Amino acid sequence: MNSASKSQPSYSYVKTIGNAAAPGQIGFRNPVSIALGKDNLVYVLSHAAENVSNNKRIAKFTYENEDFIKEFGSLGSSDGEFTWPNSLVIDFEGNVYVTDEWLNRISVFDPDGNFLRSWGSQGTRSGEWKRPAGLVLDQDENLLVADSFNHRIQKLTKYGEYLGEWGSFGNKAGQFNTPWGISIDAEGDVFVADWRNDRIQKFTPGGNYLMQIGGSGNQPGKFHRPSDVAIDDTGYIYVTDWGNDRVQVFDSNGRFIRLFTGNAGMSKWGEDRLSSNPENMIEQRQQVLTMDPERLFVQPVAVVVDESQRIIIVDSARHRLQVYQRIDN
Repeated sequence: MNSASKSQPSYSYVKTIGNAAAPGQIGFRNPVSIALGKDNLVYVLSHAAENVSNNKRIAKFTYENEDFIKEFGSLGSSDGEFTWPNSLVIDFEGNVYVTDEWLNRISVFDPDGNFLRSWGSQGTRSGEWKRPAGLVLDQDENLLVADSFNHRIQKLTKYGEYLGEWGSFGNKAGQFNTPWGISIDAEGDVFVADWRNDRIQKFTPGGNYLMQIGGSGNQPGKFHRPSDVAIDDTGYIYVTDWGNDRVQVFDSNGRFIRLFTGNAGMSKWGEDRLSSNPENMIEQRQQVLTMDPERLFVQPVAVVVDESQRIIIVDSARHRLQVYQRIDN
């Protein structure tokens, strides 16, 4: 459905999920990607710094009640470990696929976090990587991967068998300069966050160029290092404008609709932490003059849309998710 033919939607803030968490605590540490599984499950990938090994991890929890189930992964190069984890996606069976920029590989886990397999090596040939970033599964459960420093999109089976590719370095239509996030709409068309070209590009399932959204700048409709893109069921396009600390919304024709700068409140996990050590937390809160800056995005890095048309944004430097509901007018 062409979203330009409808009245523009509005959006309401729903809730915040997560908080900054050290190893052993419930929360995230510089989350960089989110994937939605069956049965109300959410998986969030934390990138974090490399000074604490189990800051590199995937958190698994429920959306509605925010029941924390488990976490898996840690720093390293062995099976089931990460060095620079970037993005994750879930297949129809609930298996979890994770790109690692430093190790130039994709690791696969079962729904419970048990390591299954991995593949990949650094290089420029077909099926090789140079810092793989965003990834998505198409309707046939083939993987499309943003091979960022090779400036191309590669297509593989979910077992790592090479199927094809498109793109090259440059700023012309169909070229890339460090592609990052990637998403697919209901028709199978592919959207790529072209990071250093400050734009979103749209392609057919076969990689033929269709259109561009954006360009460099801080005005509405422009980007500074867009990191991810998602499309809802009516064709509205959501872009995490990482360098401008905002999320922008476009219609299916690429026309700017509106932007978010953040409206976060206290998360359930944050409230639980406050109640667990109220004296220390109250003392810290008394030193804060205003909470207004805490509401805003700082380096929003990823976005997904769920089946209820809730837009879930990974607010990386704030170590949390912000959730908004689309309301059709």
